[in-house]
Amino acid sequence: MTPPSPQQQTAVIVRTLAEALAVLDAAGEAGVAVTLLSPPGAAGTMGAGFWQALVAAAAEERPDARFAALLDCGPWPGFALAALRQGAKALVFTGNPETLARLRGIAERQGATILEQAPPALDPAAGRNKPADLRVWLAGERPANR
Repeated sequence: MTPPSPQQQTAVIVRTLAEALAVLDAAGEAGVAVTLLSPPGAAGTMGAGFWQALVAAAAEERPDARFAALLDCGPWPGFALAALRQGAKALVFTGNPETLARLRGIAERQGATILEQAPPALDPAAGRNKPADLRVWLAGERPANR
């Protein structure tokens, strides 16, 4: 895994290892880096441990893939802190600005980044033709059904 900044690339929401691998394969074919983005609030539903394991497994399965991983913690600082403790390097936190500033201070000391909102992302689960939508999105265009 080559970790480019999650702010500098196309994001795709993934929920499973199979989805992550499909995204990484498509990004590799397109010659682009990609951000694997968790669903909104996933730190509270999937958990940081699950997300970290999913990302590690994807990196192991596709060692040459160029991707970053971004865990959405919603407005819950406890989930963001737990994710940082478990080694997450890029998070989304949508809570109040004062808490965001404190969390960013903690994250910076650990070499992590916290965004205040998730980047625009394709959610393949919402489309009818997942492979085609993904190819179009990675090419920098908007799928027809969005």
